[in-house]
Order: sequence, then C-alpha cells, then structure tokens
Amino acid sequence: MEENLLKKVMENRELFVPSLFTDRQVAIIEKYLNHHHLDTTEKVYFYSIIKKKMDALRTLKDEFYITGEGMIPERVEKAKEILKGMNRKAFISGSFLYKKEYNDIDIYVLNKQRKSYRREDKHFTFITEKDLRQPIFVSVAKYSVATFSPVTNPSFRRNTFGEIMFIYQWVINQILDNEDQKELRDLLFEYWLQGKRYVLDARSLDSKVQEIKSLPKDKRIEETNKLTKALLLASFSRTYTYVSISKFMNSIKEMAKEYKADNIPIFLDFASEVKDECRRAQA
Repeated sequence: MEENLLKKVMENRELFVPSLFTDRQVAIIEKYLNHHHLDTTEKVYFYSIIKKKMDALRTLKDEFYITGEGMIPERVEKAKEILKGMNRKAFISGSFLYKKEYNDIDIYVLNKQRKSYRREDKHFTFITEKDLRQPIFVSVAKYSVATFSPVTNPSFRRNTFGEIMFIYQWVINQILDNEDQKELRDLLFEYWLQGKRYVLDARSLDSKVQEIKSLPKDKRIEETNKLTKALLLASFSRTYTYVSISKFMNSIKEMAKEYKADNIPIFLDFASEVKDECRRAQA
C-alpha cells in the first residue's frame, strides 16, 4: 500500500476521525507506518477495512490531465502507471504517446533544480515551475499525460537576427548534405511562435517537420527560405531587416571569393528575396 497516502491520513487525522476512520483504525495505521508488528485482529482490520478505504481514497488521488489528440490508448495507460509510481508533479510527452516506434519515454518532473538522466528506456528531465513558462516546455505539455495541469501562458523571447540566420544556414547545409535536418524543428517552432504568436504542441510540430522533410530537396530548400523570410519579417522592422540581410549578403559574397560551395548561391538568392520584400513593403 502507498505509504505516502497513509502518512497524509496521519498528518490530517482530525479530518478523517471519526468521519472515515475510527481512533482504533488510525492507531493501526500508525503501527503499520512505524513497522510495528500487527496482531491477527489488527491485520484483519487493516486488510479488510482500512485497505479498502485507502483504495477508495487513492482513486480520488489518481487524477490525470490528458492534453492532445490521437494518443495510443495503451500508451496512455502505461504513462499513467509510470506517473502513479512516481508520486510527483510530472508529465509524459513525446513520440511514445502517438508513434508505434519510439526511442524513449520523455518524462518531465517538477523540481527545485534542473537536471536530467536516462534510466533504461526513460529520459527524465527535471524542470522548475518557472521553466513551465518557456515555450519549449509549453509545447511538450500541450501534448501530454500529467498528474497536474502543466499548460500555462508562455513567456515570449525573440531570437536575434543572427540566431535566426544561424539556424537557417544550418538547415540549408543539412538539406544539401542529406543529413537529418534536426534544426528544422527549431526554425518551424520559431516561425509559429514569433510569426503567429502560437505555441505548437509537440505532435503538431513533429507532423509539420515530417511534411517538409518528405519533400524533394529543392522543395525543402524553397520551404525553408519561405519560413525564414516570414520569420524575419514578423520579428523585425523592414528597415532593420533590409540592413541586416544586406550585411549577410556582403559576407556571403566575400566568402564566395575564396570558396565554391553549393550553399552560396542559395544564400545569395534568399538574401535577394528578403531585400526585395523589404523594398516592396516600404514602397
């Protein structure tokens, strides 16, 4: 039997006696918690009366908050069992809840300090109450099985022009090199966050990433350009964007004097597109 729940009864005995438990039953609970020997009569009381009452209380305690659609029912039940055993404010998110094949089970636990570790097929991430307002954690919480209501209003932080362009270049290089394009997720996430002021839940984000990754190479580049241009124009003024993208273009032109690479024409065409868009807006 879950000792934490028994301890709660002892700590709040005035609320339970005599409405739910008798003084004798509470005394038996106390003996059990102190690991004292129960005689035959006490054992009968404990397992035939007290345990049934505790089981009933436990069903009230086992309240779960399920947010998101299309979860695999068996995975939801497994998530509940994992969370029951933890007896903490926690939630489970990620591909485990909706994909047939998954790498691990992502478990987020509220804690005073941040830390993370892996144990078998479980990845534990400990976050603070303040962390719950970060858009990335709002995203995972919006598709989760939780022991509390973890979804809250996000705090918005705008990426700098340099940060956006760094992610953009990385994604383009990954496409050209036939790599996994992991940073495409970051680009899409920022596009929705800054451009539409909306936090995509974890599954919706994954779905949109997979849609782009399934396109032919030239279409992936085209879509990445489109997303990045929209993100820049939503995040900064046209004047600032024009000046900044011009500096970027000049740096790429300088690079082109020394190196010949497939990404250089793509970057220059993209910069020209953004400059043209800024001119049209200012006309």
